[in-house]
Amino acid sequence: MEQDVSKRIISIPTADLDMLNALDWKDGIGTLPGSNIQFCLNEFGLLEIITEAEAEAIKTLSASAVNASPASFAPAAINVSTASSTDWE
Repeated sequence: MEQDVSKRIISIPTADLDMLNALDWKDGIGTLPGSNIQFCLNEFGLLEIITEAEAEAIKTLSASAVNASPASFAPAAINVSTASSTDWE
């Protein structure tokens, strides 16, 4: 008796889909309610456990990104008079 695997339906329990919603999220850090276990999403979108030091670093980076002014991202202005080619002669 052959099985047609193309017709097999794989169902993922709803509880697994709600795992991200079960965490308390603040500043990009998820905390498991009733515990000190903290999580973050890595660059691949996967959930990973983080240490307290990593959580503090994420909070610091998040706060500095919010407080950064747009001017801090602008390229430095070039003083045309000091960069002229006549200075090289």
